[in-house]
Amino acid sequence: MRTILLIIISLFFLSETSAQKFLQLERVNSPKTKKYFPGTEVTFQLSNGQWYTRVLEDVSYESNMLIFPRNTIHLDSIMAFRTFDNQRWSRGLSNQLFNFAAVWSIYTVIDQALRDDPFQDIQQFTYIVPASSVASSFLLRNIFKKRTFKLEKNKQGEVKKWRLRILDLTVDKQKIQS
Repeated sequence: MRTILLIIISLFFLSETSAQKFLQLERVNSPKTKKYFPGTEVTFQLSNGQWYTRVLEDVSYESNMLIFPRNTIHLDSIMAFRTFDNQRWSRGLSNQLFNFAAVWSIYTVIDQALRDDPFQDIQQFTYIVPASSVASSFLLRNIFKKRTFKLEKNKQGEVKKWRLRILDLTVDKQKIQS
């Protein structure tokens, strides 16, 4: 009963719903994609070699344009696209290194608490190992944070590896009623 009521209410307010328009970065022949909605900050390189970071205001499916607050850019003029998300493997490895440092420190404290002469015979590696582990953790996250996707085409004009597409999933109320 609830689902039927929800469907009726959503159809009644169909004209009030917002459309889904977004920029999609995808690998050719792969189902994995990254979506960038209006209001998201994107970094890209134009054909002149200059990198730009702008907030995406809107996308135009009809004219294949990205709309920014001060200008519009055609999608074909973008040569590379850059993301600043941590790589999945580096995030997991850095978390493990940080956990290792915490456990090493806890075991050192327990060892010193159970010794007959605490803090008398502390070796240097009890401090160096967790400190270097934490430093390696932060270094891994920062080194493998940036990734650049080159949007190249072959001689026939087909996309080689990465592609940017604009998708507009708006619902036209007039087509539904007919």
